[in-house]
Formats: sequence, C-alpha cells, structure tokens
Amino acid sequence: MNCFVARQAILDKQGNPLGYELLFRLGLENRFPNIGAEQATRRLMAEQFLSQKIEDLVGDTLCFVNFPDSLLREGLADGFHPHRLVIEILEDATPDQALLECVKGLKQQGFKLALDDHLPGSEWDAFLPFMDFIKLDLRQTPLTDCARFIRACRCYPQLRFIAEKVETREEFAAAAEVGFEFFQGYYFQQPQVIRRRILTTDELTAFELLSAVNEEEIDYNRLTELFSRDLSLSYNLLRYVNNLHMGYRHQNIENLRSAIVYLGHQQLKRFTALVMTAYISKNKNIELYRLSIIRAKWCELLAAKVHPALKDDAFICGLFSLLDVLLERPMAEILPQLSVSEAISHALLENKGELGFFMGLIHDHEQANWPQLQQRLAFIRLNEAASSQCYEQAVQWSNRLGQGHRLA
Repeated sequence: MNCFVARQAILDKQGNPLGYELLFRLGLENRFPNIGAEQATRRLMAEQFLSQKIEDLVGDTLCFVNFPDSLLREGLADGFHPHRLVIEILEDATPDQALLECVKGLKQQGFKLALDDHLPGSEWDAFLPFMDFIKLDLRQTPLTDCARFIRACRCYPQLRFIAEKVETREEFAAAAEVGFEFFQGYYFQQPQVIRRRILTTDELTAFELLSAVNEEEIDYNRLTELFSRDLSLSYNLLRYVNNLHMGYRHQNIENLRSAIVYLGHQQLKRFTALVMTAYISKNKNIELYRLSIIRAKWCELLAAKVHPALKDDAFICGLFSLLDVLLERPMAEILPQLSVSEAISHALLENKGELGFFMGLIHDHEQANWPQLQQRLAFIRLNEAASSQCYEQAVQWSNRLGQGHRLA
C-alpha cells in the first residue's frame, strides 16, 4: 500500500538543508487532512520510521516531527531511535513539571528537541537548557521581539533559531540580520508531497522474521514469538514441516518451537523467504508469486548440476528475483534489508557471477531466446534435455506447494 508525507526543507543561510519537517498527508493533495493531531503523528511515525529507512526520505539530514503534548507524556518517542529525529514540542503544550521530566528523559536518550511556533514567555524558561532548536513564526512574532528573545538566550549556547513562514527575500535577509541561523517557508520551498510504498502488517512480520533467521545464532524464543503472533505463519510452518518439506512422517510435529528447531537454520531461512515473498504478493497478480517460486527451485536445480555448493543461494536468488516488481521499489533499496549473500546481491543487482549466469539462463528460457539459451547451456556443459527437466521439476514443485492452502 502507499502512504503520503509532505516534506519541507529547513535551510541555512547558504541554502544547505539542516533537515526537513515531515507533515502527515492522506493523499497527493497538499493540505493537512481532517484527522486529529495525535492520530496524524502516530501514523506518520509508523509509516515513515517503522516500515522503511528514514534516510530514504531525508538523506543524512535531520527530520523534524510534531509531537502533541499527550504523545510526549505517553512516551511514544521511546520506541524510536533518536538518530536524525528532532521532536517538535507544539505551542499548545502545557509547560508543567511532568512535561519537563519527559523532556529530560528524551534528552538522556539522545533525542534532539525543538519548541515549535514558540511564543516567548517565562513559563518555558526551565525548558530552554534542554532545547536544541527554537522555531519562531514570523507571522506571529515581530522581528524586533525575535531579536530581543535571541539576544536573551545567548546564555544557552546550544540553542539554534529557525525562522518559520519566511515568504520573501526581504524577510529572509531581515531574519538573518537579527540572528536566525536557519529558515523555513514558502520563499524557499512549499511542502512537497511524496508517495511512498509501505509494507503491510503481514509484510512487516515477514521482514522481521527474515531478519531474525539471518542472525548468526538463532534465538528460538524470539522466533517462536514471531510465529505465534500470526496464524497464517504458524499454519504454514507446520504444514511445510509435516507435508511439503519432509514428506511422509509417522509422527507429525504439532508444536511451533519443535518445528522451528527441527527445520534447522538453513531450511528455516528458505521457508521464511518463501513466506515473505507470498505475503508481498498479496493483492497482486498471483502469477508473480508462482513464477518466483518456480525460479527458486529452477535455479537451485541448475546449481545442483553445475555448482552444488551454490544450491541454497541459488534458491534464494530465484525466489527474490521479482521482489522489485512485487514491492514496486528498486532492487538496490530492497536487498540491504534482507541480509543476502554477496553472490545473490551481485546476481540480482548486476547480473554477475554464477548466480547471475543462472538467472540469465532462466530469463532466456522464459523469453524463448533459444540461440542465447543454447550458448549458455554449452558454456556450462549442460544439454537441453537436462535443462528442460530442471524447469519441469520446478513447475511440479510449485504446483505441490500451491495445493490446498497457499503460503499467503
């Protein structure tokens, strides 16, 4: 699914970005939607920070986000990494002792803090030692008052001042003259609405699971918890162990943890990759998922005949070869999240290496590029009959995998 966010730059005097303020949007229309401030911030944080890398949106600069008073006291920020995030305390927050304690806690965690649309007043004096930025709205506070306040805050050397609602070159020059270091407003840039694809809850679980199984040492408690939170995952795991992967067994495995341990590290990686690809293909052409698993088995079978040590990587390479289509994102953005081997990365990004060669062979077969296919087969000393047999076995395996309930 897609999410939307508006991004407005905060620039220094030379026009270099200090960061961007992120503003929640429900669509491409560039205005704040008719929802509460709390809900807007919750959704923005979930959509922009949890499901993807914030660096893809703001690069190596800072990211400013409005936090309503209630969310500060609730501790919403505690679940996020302080790197790049600047928490903006809104002008309608209540500057009491409880909020001050929240602010101190956030500073201890490493967050940067800003007072947004600040109206100078003594009630906020206790907060100033903990602030990194103060944003003053030029439409609300005259430049003479801004200048007076900036001079009064010289005892707080860490404070930087941001002029908001800068709409003309003259306002920019005047704001710089009175001591503002950073500037935000229509003179520089209107908020730009950006559409980003986000992972659904099921997809997030699958990516989290994939990350867990790629750790050097398996944490079986964590894996059991991840499987337990998703009925479909649990069902598919037991089905994979009892029916699809292990074949006929006299005694079925019915316990999640036992199934995880029984599979072992390598097979667990394979199962998780299968499930993740299935989740991503929800609400899309199911044929893409089917082709992914055909390619996975096909590539594995080719590797088994030519370079058996590459079998496991070949399976994952074929399975992930359509992720860019399924996720509607460049492969170069996806692979770093998946901890794949260098061989897989080279194959999927650059068509290089033995795995890249196998994928080229598969593409030639799919596109009926027979002269090129024959050259590739001759190079690896594989005859056409053996190649066709690999393809037919992969299709049969895909059909067995799809019988009954799909991995989705």
